[in-house]
Amino acid sequence: MEQGRTRSKWLPIVAAAAVALSNPFMLVAMGATLGLIFFWCDHRAAYRKIAGLAMLPLLALVLWLEPLLSFFALTASFIGVWTLRKNFFSTVTSNALVGCLIAVALTAGVVLETGPALWGRIEANALATQQRWQKLAVKEDPADSEQKELWEKWNRLAVKIIPGHFVLMMIASFFLSIILYRRYGKSRLPLSLGCSQFNEYRFEDNWVWLVIIGLVLALLFSANETLLRVAINILFVMGMLYIIRGLAVMFYFIARRQGGTLLRVLLVALCLTPMVMLHLVFGLLDTWVDFRRSVPATR
Repeated sequence: MEQGRTRSKWLPIVAAAAVALSNPFMLVAMGATLGLIFFWCDHRAAYRKIAGLAMLPLLALVLWLEPLLSFFALTASFIGVWTLRKNFFSTVTSNALVGCLIAVALTAGVVLETGPALWGRIEANALATQQRWQKLAVKEDPADSEQKELWEKWNRLAVKIIPGHFVLMMIASFFLSIILYRRYGKSRLPLSLGCSQFNEYRFEDNWVWLVIIGLVLALLFSANETLLRVAINILFVMGMLYIIRGLAVMFYFIARRQGGTLLRVLLVALCLTPMVMLHLVFGLLDTWVDFRRSVPATR
């Protein structure tokens, strides 16, 4: 029994470390977020000191990795944890989103100030990676121009949503960091994920305005490449969050009807199919219909 408890104690940190080590950006994002949470929120002075010292090798790692993305990760972590500590927003998602939005604006400012070369290199590397995956996944027919054009469109889209991809990874690192902190930290603040079960997951309804802004930009300013990219990334990030929220709503109804695990697995699997639009609709409708009135959006 004692051995089982020891394993469960180390399981969160092992899982989080595996996720972080699988991607350099996640490593920086989680290191900065978790370090700042301990530094600002833990009431044990020794642990705050360790967290502060741990930021030094992280900064050295940032100099070795991609500096632009590392700047975004560090800025988003700093602002997100600061808003969490100040209790400005009632959910973890909102704190992470605000941190990401401000960090994106600051990173864009750095790109404009230093020139597009740094960002161009990131996009070129991403495009090369997409093309390598394409060659491994599909054997192209040189005579099939339609297939080639379709892949080129997909590759260009994948490059355009790079900012949204890193925003979602930043939000994921925020959640993983708080899971770890809840397990090993001693907080001066009532930090939590805002829910004890996945079917309670939600965030403030006002974020739907970001979806509306994205739709307006995409419909009215599609001729402007910059604004179109902004719209695509907004819709990508918020779409994924509302899909997760819609899945939580479905899980809520399954729990009320005492449904089994198989049905939950099926709903998760449907996220990889066009049926994912149903999850998105449920997530968006939850803004106005409020399917789970007994579940408050609190941190």
